[in-house]
Formats: sequence, structure tokens, C-alpha cells
Amino acid sequence: NLQLSPEYIIYTMFASNYIGIAFARTLHYQFYCWYFCSLPMLHWMATMSPQSANNLARMSIHLATSTAAIFGIEYAFNIFPATEKSSMVLQLSHLLLLTKIFAAGLPSIAVEAGEKKEN
Repeated sequence: NLQLSPEYIIYTMFASNYIGIAFARTLHYQFYCWYFCSLPMLHWMATMSPQSANNLARMSIHLATSTAAIFGIEYAFNIFPATEKSSMVLQLSHLLLLTKIFAAGLPSIAVEAGEKKEN
């Protein structure tokens, strides 16, 4: 008996919402509350791919770019009215995370019913 894994469910919900935000024609400041809490989880899930898990240098680069992207998004939404610079920072930060999401691959989709994941 198989069930969807919690990681897959969260990833699917957060990534779907994020892609909608990233490709929106206009972003209002209120939209930030729709996805700001999912940004650290999306960056973490995109960073913890099997390719980077065993490579300290790659992991450090992912951590630095994730931190820069999260701060870039925070910066862009704290500028009112939006400027050319803040809009560019927002678009580049969104592009960075979008690239990481597509490059990372999906988490495991199914787990056995009743199976407990050990940490």
C-alpha cells in the first residue's frame, strides 16, 4: 500500500504556487505573503539534491545563492514604489530559484503506508 510522501506533497504545492508567482504579469506587495514562507523550504529542497549532498563546495555555493536570492526578494518587496533596480533584483532572484527547482529534480514520490522515515 503506497502513499504520497510528505516531501513530495509540500514540494508540489510550494513549487506550483511559486511558478505562478514567478510568471505573473504584475506583482502587488500583498502577493509576497502568499509565498514568502515557502522560499526557505524551496531553496532547501532544491539544494539537497543527490548531486550536491556529498560535495561541500557545491553545497556552499547553493547556500550562498539561496541566501542571496531570499534577501533579494525581501529587498525588492520592501522598496515602494518599485524602481527599475528593485524589479530587476526580484526577477533575477525568481529566475535563480526557478532554475534551481528545475535542476534539482523531484523528491521521492511514494512511501509505504505505515513506514516511518528515519532521520
